[in-house]
Amino acid sequence: MPGADASGALVLGVDGGGSRCAAVLARVPPAGGVLEILGRGRGGPANPRVAGHGVARDSITAAMTAAFTDAGLECRPVTSACLGLAGVGRPEDRDAVCGWATQAAVADHVHVVTDGLVLFADAATEPWGVVLIAGTGSLALARQRGVGLSAAAPVDRCGGWGPLLGDEGSGHAIGLAGLKAAMRAADGRGPETILREALLRRFAVTEAAELVGRLHASDVGRREIADVAREVIAAADVGDAVASAIIAAAAADLAAHVRTLALRGEFAAGVYPLRLAGGLLTGAATLRRLLVDSLSASGHEPRSVTVVAEPAVAAARFAALAIQ
Repeated sequence: MPGADASGALVLGVDGGGSRCAAVLARVPPAGGVLEILGRGRGGPANPRVAGHGVARDSITAAMTAAFTDAGLECRPVTSACLGLAGVGRPEDRDAVCGWATQAAVADHVHVVTDGLVLFADAATEPWGVVLIAGTGSLALARQRGVGLSAAAPVDRCGGWGPLLGDEGSGHAIGLAGLKAAMRAADGRGPETILREALLRRFAVTEAAELVGRLHASDVGRREIADVAREVIAAADVGDAVASAIIAAAAADLAAHVRTLALRGEFAAGVYPLRLAGGLLTGAATLRRLLVDSLSASGHEPRSVTVVAEPAVAAARFAALAIQ
């Protein structure tokens, strides 16, 4: 139970987004020690709002099972589990996932929180400031200094409203912008860009018009559109003007998320820590640089910028903190 000596207890951390999820099985260390990672596993899409609760449950189960296998252990209930998922911002979605995990005996103590909240448990610095996630979607969260980290702790939010109402600066937004730019170039109503040929190759078609049918095929969804962001970033990195403009606009959109929360939280420039996560941000140095440049230009630069490369480990730390 929380407050007791939990050293030696097994904990699970899950990080789940619109494209994939990861799980980490760990052992709680003695007080002041470092979490002992025992196994890692991966699964498919785990955003219940987008993929559906059934798909999300299957993906999470696959990732957790793989983590136990990697550790050389039989699957069994752990002491504490933290599921940090995109798409659980609404109580009904969070309760549905928590109810399933409890019924499935995943852990004695189950904590279902947004994928952004667990990043504050990364141990890089104090659990406050701003977290920015950009993967398939985008979301920013902020916490005040001196407030204990728990599932019930107050948190401010900006973005994360899905592809129809938000997700600016996300992989999906960048990928869609790249596809539209390629079509405008094919029409002749937009500037030429190397994205046109790159995307024809990516989707194995020979003419831009064929992209219409290909993109509406049953095997193409948000994840595949978001993956197009890789082509846009690659084109920007070699100097394509159209791709560079798309990446610059995405960086500005993401900076607006951070700036909004910094203003609302009255975080002084050069004081608050900024954590970055999500496949898009962790894999695109150019986007990260433009993001920080945009914040600095507006007078909202962070004190530090930490790339959280493995959010599932942060989720496991969250699970451990919940029982210590």
